[in-house]
Amino acid sequence: MKQPMMLTVPAGKEWVLVLRMAAAGVGALYNLPVDVLDDLATAIEESCDLLLHQDYVAASLTMKCCLNCEGLSMCISASERVCQPCDEAADADIAKLILQPLVKEVQLDQDENGVHCVHLTLPAKG
Repeated sequence: MKQPMMLTVPAGKEWVLVLRMAAAGVGALYNLPVDVLDDLATAIEESCDLLLHQDYVAASLTMKCCLNCEGLSMCISASERVCQPCDEAADADIAKLILQPLVKEVQLDQDENGVHCVHLTLPAKG
């Protein structure tokens, strides 16, 4: 089993590409098919968009990736959050509906300020 990977970037739209590229690299290490890598890129973008549009301002986004018996697990979380109302807050239910067809499993962690962590599980290699 390969070592888990963790990457932290500033919480900003311009850093989402870095997380997408890192996720693609991890997927390539685990020999994910190209169509799954495409879905993963979209899932990372949607997850980051959700986290960047909540009733808080985060200092950073952290992505953790590891392989377990369920498949490749990726978790993107917002850190050092400061409460601040967002006029264009993303709807967690709609985001989950968008994410569900892209990955095997989606779980959202949320509190009174909104979603602060998105857990994605991709299928294990067959």
